Amino acid sequence: MAINRNELIRGLKYELAAFPLLILGPILITIGFKAIKQQQNYIWLIIGIVVSLTAITLGFLGIRIILNALFNDKQ
Repeated sequence: MAINRNELIRGLKYELAAFPLLILGPILITIGFKAIKQQQNYIWLIIGIVVSLTAITLGFLGIRIILNALFNDKQ
């Protein structure tokens, strides 16, 4: 069973891109809820939700690519 190193590196790049977004998303959502209370401003909340959904998507894609690189029997 050989590991496809190029696919493994590609999957790790997806995971590394998702990591800062996983931290940034909840912070922006919290800022968004505070902005709604004070100024009726929804832009931070919308940006936070989009960033969080992007982080989740990149995370799942990265995991799928890594698993395909490790367990794919095609050569």
